[in-house]
Amino acid sequence: MDELAKVGELLTADHPSTVHAIEKSRRRLLNEATRAHRWHPRRSVTRMPRRQVALVVVVTVVITLVGGWGARAWWTRPLYRPEPLAGQTGPAASFLLSAADGSARRVATGAHWYLEALNGITVVVKSPTRPNVRYTVEISRSTYALAVDARKERQGKWAQWDGDDVVVRPLSDADRAAWTADGEPDAFALNAELPARLDGPDTQEGGYFDIGPAEARELPADPSELRAYILNYATKFDHERLREPDLYLFVYAPLLLAELPVSDRVRIATYRILASLKGVRMVNATDAVGRSGRAVSMRQTTRDYGTIDWQLFIDPWSGRLTASQGVVVTPGAKNAGVPPGSRQFFQVVRKADWTNEPPPE
Repeated sequence: MDELAKVGELLTADHPSTVHAIEKSRRRLLNEATRAHRWHPRRSVTRMPRRQVALVVVVTVVITLVGGWGARAWWTRPLYRPEPLAGQTGPAASFLLSAADGSARRVATGAHWYLEALNGITVVVKSPTRPNVRYTVEISRSTYALAVDARKERQGKWAQWDGDDVVVRPLSDADRAAWTADGEPDAFALNAELPARLDGPDTQEGGYFDIGPAEARELPADPSELRAYILNYATKFDHERLREPDLYLFVYAPLLLAELPVSDRVRIATYRILASLKGVRMVNATDAVGRSGRAVSMRQTTRDYGTIDWQLFIDPWSGRLTASQGVVVTPGAKNAGVPPGSRQFFQVVRKADWTNEPPPE
């Protein structure tokens, strides 16, 4: 058989570019190329003709390149494809679909996206003056973000900053008495953990959904495509399908409702994704600034933070996310001193919209 024909046979598309197939092809090729020149005890050692040496080198390089490309394609292939969203019934699904309709009624335009929010976290702190004294406090601070529409500038612009108003609030009367006895120290004197933007327990699978403003403005507005994009982003690091994709979506998809500068169509799609998730419930709750109302929730259990009830407060008429919080149901290793019913994490959204108004100084 002609050598080039043999190469064509070995590199045919019917052979998958797996490690096993690559090694099998390499052995077959080397056997064919050297069959006429194999060592025999009664023969002297002979050199392989230059043409065959060159052929082996070229084909080996080709197989290596093809194999490397195949391996990369295998590890970067999308694990989730767009598919019709699951149809859910019940109060939570109806509430979220109403929020999607509310977003459709309120389409905003503006030169930049402006976010102003209050972020908070509940922590157990040590007394800075008295040994073996601990108490529980809530630490909060304002956070801000400003993004220029990426459609108006190639890369867009994105700025985030924290306010100076770090507030300490003891959780109970006993905590307040202990804090007052210490002279009402601030968060820095208490060496307390400060709330971070997008705080919350890790889902313990999948990567953090940390896209930038330019990527956010390119997200698909089709709910099925958006769902696949988020889940594929989650799996691009370890390339393993998620055990609880609905939980991942409930924890991270709401970032598109206020935190990130996405189009109104993407927010509508996000509400439709949330409405399709299993395990979402309607609850009556109170946010961190004392406003009571309806919220949708899903529970998450992790080793570090125990069971957290994630709650999203939404105005269904306008389609706005007004607050989110993680309420402790059963504490875990990292929040063992935080009583059930406390807000382990929270965010109150003061403003989140496309606007032409300059941000406050």
